[in-house]
Amino acid sequence: MTIEELYDRIGGDLEGVRKRLPSDDLIARFIVRFADDESCAQAAAAWSEGDEASAFEAAHKAKGVCANLGLSKLWNIANDITEALRPGNSDVRATTDVDALVKQLASEHASTLDAIREFSASA
Repeated sequence: MTIEELYDRIGGDLEGVRKRLPSDDLIARFIVRFADDESCAQAAAAWSEGDEASAFEAAHKAKGVCANLGLSKLWNIANDITEALRPGNSDVRATTDVDALVKQLASEHASTLDAIREFSASA
């Protein structure tokens, strides 16, 4: 699997990442290391434990990591969670199904990791 195929599969923004990172080899190294990032799992775990503050912090971190790597699908979900849980955003929180977003984050994260592992094995 090529880096282009990986980003197509995960719905990522490879061209955006290429503007920040100088080579596809460097992008590949960072995307493989994404498997070690626990922020998506931490957001889901904190939410399931009822810890909104920790869920916000973890989702915010996931949002940043996903933005840097061009993981657009994950970024969108993490962003929605972050904004719903951001202190002072009670109007957004009232109209957002955070449970559904957290499930979506976990599912998309798992799919993304599967694709990255397949990419890593084929490299």
